[in-house]
Order: sequence, then C-alpha cells, then structure tokens
Amino acid sequence: MAGEPGPVTFTCYRITPGEEESAPGEEMNAYSVVVLLPGGEFRHQVVWAGAPEDVGDAIRVPPGSRVIMTEMANALIWDSGPVEAEKVAPEAAPAP
Repeated sequence: MAGEPGPVTFTCYRITPGEEESAPGEEMNAYSVVVLLPGGEFRHQVVWAGAPEDVGDAIRVPPGSRVIMTEMANALIWDSGPVEAEKVAPEAAPAP
C-alpha cells in the first residue's frame, strides 16, 4: 500500500425487506451473516428470519464452512463505498 492511511467517510442506509407481497413481516429480524469458506474466502449477507434458528433454512453453505451470525439491533448499515488509494509521487532511486 502506498501513502499514509486517510480518514474514511461513511454513508448510512436503512435496509428494508421490500414492498412485495412475500416481504417479511414485523415479527422478522435482520441478521448479519458471515460465511467463512474452507478455502479461506468469506461471504457476507443480511438475512431476514423470525429467529436465529430459522437462518439455517435461509442459507446453504458448503461442508467445512463456518457461519458467524449477529442479530442486527436496527436496520441501519453504514457503508464507506470504495476507498480510493492516495496518489503518491514515486521515491527517487538511490544513485549507484
């Protein structure tokens, strides 16, 4: 990484399950689910479910995965968006 780390600006979003007929009701909760895949990669998604036990019915993961889930206290998500690298002038090469 080049340059000094800089500040990050976040934008706040309110997540909603949607307006469709099949949208989750008020008794549904939002869960932040992180799946650690066997190869070292991970995936994240927000899942709506009535109870933590129901999340297992909503997702499918390959064998050997680990799933970490957090019940979201509210429906707000802060997102920084892409963080751009600062442009830094290249250092001069030392004289031979």
